[in-house]
Amino acid sequence: MSKLLLVISGTPGTGKAALAKELAKKLGFLRLDLHDYYPKIAIKYNRAKQCYDLNLKKFEKLVREKKKEAMGGLVIDSHVAHLLPKKIVDLCVILTCSNLKKLENKLRQRKYSKKKIRENLDAEIFQVCLMEANEQGHKVLVFDVCKDKNIVKKIKRLLKH
Repeated sequence: MSKLLLVISGTPGTGKAALAKELAKKLGFLRLDLHDYYPKIAIKYNRAKQCYDLNLKKFEKLVREKKKEAMGGLVIDSHVAHLLPKKIVDLCVILTCSNLKKLENKLRQRKYSKKKIRENLDAEIFQVCLMEANEQGHKVLVFDVCKDKNIVKKIKRLLKH
């Protein structure tokens, strides 16, 4: 069986990192934490948006390298992970948060600016990550972190089939 690439995407604050850490541990996958690589795979730092503008070709190249290093598979969590090409992604998990107040509070705790909080809440309301994942043609699973329980078990069960 070939190594799997599992991507976890969604608006910032929906729990992507926590899910990725748990899945990596339970599945024996390598977790690629993009925070360690943003400067390497970025075009530049966008001061207005307070984030890196990524070069998707460099991102894909990094993912391919890390997938080779991984023993069982690779899990990536990022609000841009769903932008990877369909041909290299085995499963795309999109996390959503139906409780916008809860999400807003999380983003506030992270010290996001009012503008950045509004932008991320709008992205959640309009389900931008889900729409873009579908546009890429990914096999997509969607979980609402405010309602869905046992997300790890559900993903593990699906990957075994």
